[in-house]
Amino acid sequence: MIGFTFGSIAATFIVGYTTLPAIGSAAGVPLAMLFGVIAFVYEIAHYRHFEYELAQDSLDIASGVFFRRDREIPLERIQNVDISRTVPARILGLAVVTIETAGGGETEARLRYVGLAEARRLQEGIRRRKRTAIEEAGAEPERDLLFALDDEDLVLLSVLSFDPRILSVVFVIAPVLGPNLVPDVSTPDRFAAVVLALIGALVTAVGIWGLSAAATFVQFYGFKLYRVGDELQYERGLIQRYDGSVPIEKIQTLVVEENVLMRRFGYAALRVDTAGYAPGSTPSGGSEAAIPLAATANIYQFARQIADFERPEMRRLPKRARRRYVARYSLAVGAVAAVAGVVGTQIVSFPWYWTIVLFAFVPVAADRTWRHRGWALGDGFAFTRSGFWRRRTHVVPDFRVQTVIERQSPFQRRWSLASVALDTASSGSLLGGGAVAIDLDADDARGVREAVRSRLQAALSERRRARGED
Repeated sequence: MIGFTFGSIAATFIVGYTTLPAIGSAAGVPLAMLFGVIAFVYEIAHYRHFEYELAQDSLDIASGVFFRRDREIPLERIQNVDISRTVPARILGLAVVTIETAGGGETEARLRYVGLAEARRLQEGIRRRKRTAIEEAGAEPERDLLFALDDEDLVLLSVLSFDPRILSVVFVIAPVLGPNLVPDVSTPDRFAAVVLALIGALVTAVGIWGLSAAATFVQFYGFKLYRVGDELQYERGLIQRYDGSVPIEKIQTLVVEENVLMRRFGYAALRVDTAGYAPGSTPSGGSEAAIPLAATANIYQFARQIADFERPEMRRLPKRARRRYVARYSLAVGAVAAVAGVVGTQIVSFPWYWTIVLFAFVPVAADRTWRHRGWALGDGFAFTRSGFWRRRTHVVPDFRVQTVIERQSPFQRRWSLASVALDTASSGSLLGGGAVAIDLDADDARGVREAVRSRLQAALSERRRARGED
């Protein structure tokens, strides 16, 4: 049964008490109590007018106190049925059931709260009705455990999943603010203040790292991944427990992700982009992490169980792309130095000229960017790779491609370069996080675009013939 939202009642009481100061404290308390009673009565009415039914072909929901709303969600449109449980809900044996469809990036329906047994019944009932052919055969698919994150790997994931780019904010601000912490003292004391500021920045950075590790630990605690028929089912979470599914037929793109620390120690993560949702866009926040951490070779081995592909040799960009990055980063550092010079001489006094040291890192940054970008065309799949701090390798099946877009900015034309975007039905493509082969030779980009288009048509024709035979 759907429980009352006592939090909203308490909030109403507090708001009523704190927003009526003009009436006086004597009248404010009774009015706040009145608002609480009204909220309590409304929650009871909302509970009594909220109904749902799992029909053969749809999930029907009726709700509303003053304005009634009837919804009929076809089961074939339902993509995910997620179950989440906070600590209080777990103590009370309650859960929140979130219904997500492939029609957009918003939750279609949320049942808050139902008993855990009822949540399981809805989740399994929807899955069972979607597997019509299996039901007719009278057999239930087995639940095979594909991956379980043990405690040792969980700790390693927590340590390695930190994004080092966050630390740059601390170490950029510290040299600016440090010299100005004690502006009216002698030079030795001022130097000591700068040293203390840098130490404080280091402690802050370690603290941020620790918080990030703790958040990752809580998020992926007890992570397990199962395969049930044509679905991947997962469960994870320490404070709030999540149970959900990813239909394999909805998977658009596989993404092998490695930050600089994971790559250094030979680890990676596997994520999937599904139709309508990308990793992290669902209410459960990152539920499409198929494998949060494993050895890179094992990651690709598991990915081949979802999509049968051979890992190709990635082709590098032309060397003139690296020269382009040198020019681009030099302009960026020059702009930073110019802004720092204006601020340091006109607004806040600090040793802005130290920003010129950043020019020494330009060739290294350009080379790292160039080396970690690439592309390849395999048998039935296209591959793109980019990113140094967080490198992502996208694996896109030919038949999942929606459009192939060749892009060329004015700066790319200057270097005879172009980019090719492979858009799929996932929201990762819509939000700019899809597969893009960046800074290819202009002729290569044209060839990739034409090859993927022709391969797409061939793949679609083959799938239509296969369906016709079936």
